[in-house]
Amino acid sequence: PGLGCDSDGNIIGVELLAQNITGPLPSEFSNFTAMQGYAFFGNALTGTIPPEYASPGLILFEVSNNLLSGTIPPEFFTVNIQRFDANQNFLAGSIPTEVGLAANLNGLFLSDNLLSGTIPTEIGNIRRLSFLFLAGNNLTGNIPTELGRMRLLQVVYLNSNSLSGTIPSLGSIRQLDDLDLSNNNLAGTIPEEIYNIRSLFILDFQRNDLTGTLSPQVGNLQNLIALRISRNRMTGTLPTELALITGLRLAWLHINLFEGSVPMEYCANVGPGLLEFLSADCGPLSNPSQECACCSSCCDRQSGTCMIL
Repeated sequence: PGLGCDSDGNIIGVELLAQNITGPLPSEFSNFTAMQGYAFFGNALTGTIPPEYASPGLILFEVSNNLLSGTIPPEFFTVNIQRFDANQNFLAGSIPTEVGLAANLNGLFLSDNLLSGTIPTEIGNIRRLSFLFLAGNNLTGNIPTELGRMRLLQVVYLNSNSLSGTIPSLGSIRQLDDLDLSNNNLAGTIPEEIYNIRSLFILDFQRNDLTGTLSPQVGNLQNLIALRISRNRMTGTLPTELALITGLRLAWLHINLFEGSVPMEYCANVGPGLLEFLSADCGPLSNPSQECACCSSCCDRQSGTCMIL
């Protein structure tokens, strides 16, 4: 930890991680014109983010887990920034539309703040973005369809906002590992293209207002380890093809409007190191909405409560 310098003695980096530092970010750091990176993770810094920190050569800005407030200075997205991490602060206002100018941005981490407004469509211009963390804010409006152009995305966390509209087609993002859109106000059906993203490990759409069926194409997701679609309004029967995902460890299917029994094919995968947690609407046990011979948890659609078996 401390300062980093180049061969000419110019200060190019400041690293002060989890040092219980308080007070505002020092304005004097903006005098270091060759600065490439700031790392202030896990302190108790207050005040606002100085726009003067956005020097031309800046690559890394890491201030997550602090007490910073104010808005996000758009200046940071007009330089060569590759990672902007301000998770877990008290930042408010909207995400600047200038974010679309950050052509080399690989990671945008803004989860667990107080951000409002919509996700700017300009974000689709960041073709190198791999990590998009916007969870736990007050974001509204639709998920931009432009996300479907960002082919290098690996992790997308938009959960725990107030996003509405439908889930856009993301089928061209072939490296996506983790997609979390849970705890929003999303409606409509799950796009069929989602089932073409064979790289997916985690798919979390729980606690929305989704309708339609769980497609038999879900069996294409051979790398999936967790599927959470609980607490929606999905209908139809559960596809037997879900049992084709032999690496699936967790399936939350409960509090929906699915008909029929949970397929017995699922039960062949249940057990330690296999499908370890399976929940469906098999409660109350005296009069279940769905029969399930191997569920770990049975939920009651009427009361919304669940019981671990």
